Amino acid sequence: MKTNTSQSLLLGLILIATVVTAQSLHPHDEDIKIIDGEQYVQTPFGLMLRECVHNVPSGTHIQESEDGSIFLTNDEKNFAKRVQKSEKCQKADPTKKLEQWIDNGGWDLPANTSLSKFEAYYYVPNTPRTTNDQWLYYFIGSQNNDGSGPSVSIIQPVLSYWKGWYFQSWNCCPDGQAFNSPSIFNITPHDQVYGSVQVNKTSVNILSQNKFGEQSSLTVDRNGRNFTWIDATLEVYTISNCTDYPKGRMTYSQMNVTLNNEIEAIPQWTDSFGPSECLGKIIIEDPQTISIYHNTLRE
Repeated sequence: MKTNTSQSLLLGLILIATVVTAQSLHPHDEDIKIIDGEQYVQTPFGLMLRECVHNVPSGTHIQESEDGSIFLTNDEKNFAKRVQKSEKCQKADPTKKLEQWIDNGGWDLPANTSLSKFEAYYYVPNTPRTTNDQWLYYFIGSQNNDGSGPSVSIIQPVLSYWKGWYFQSWNCCPDGQAFNSPSIFNITPHDQVYGSVQVNKTSVNILSQNKFGEQSSLTVDRNGRNFTWIDATLEVYTISNCTDYPKGRMTYSQMNVTLNNEIEAIPQWTDSFGPSECLGKIIIEDPQTISIYHNTLRE
């Protein structure tokens, strides 16, 4: 049988692209570490047991139940799953110990208020000059630091670097479980990407969007939580050299904050971390703009 070389080549490229895309939607699954016989993956909350990290379709609703199990539903994607309560995941809950935030601007919301919406544009920094399996996580986010709800919940759209830039929404960690939406790619240095967290009466929406309008999102049960603290952060893992950081700046701009009383807030950001390694620093330009620098004095 005669083979059309052009058609075969095209089919091969399509198959390769399909495989790469399928493998890359959740990059942490490509770097599984075995520790004491258990599988771990890297997340914006540190190394987590693989069984406690759940990859779900964009738009999935995460609903907690009284017995500790979690229901995942997405009618549009014909997806439904029940995540059983896990004492192992509860015991390893990473919200009890977060140590790798190195550059951070944070703000406690005024007393008797909570968050309605927090949004920002992220200026994608230069790609690091070296790749040594480092993980970089840039994000805005919010937590219920007032003790409301059954446990601490972290809601954040995360711009990540691991062998390339990608953007996805994360929620950590109801009952020690973490959830992430598929990664959005087509992101290059100096792009402006958009992230937001919006708190409604009964749920929270986490949105990650690139400059082409491609989106990835999660909807999370609020479950009585009041989100009372916000931040703009860089978190890192497995840094080997200063060249593993981008050179220059990453900027969060147009950071708009709306409180639950519908008042537009003016954040009073504080930097409680100070200078970090490799000429790292955070510059609070104004209430709507925070820049993070590494490997340079300042542009």
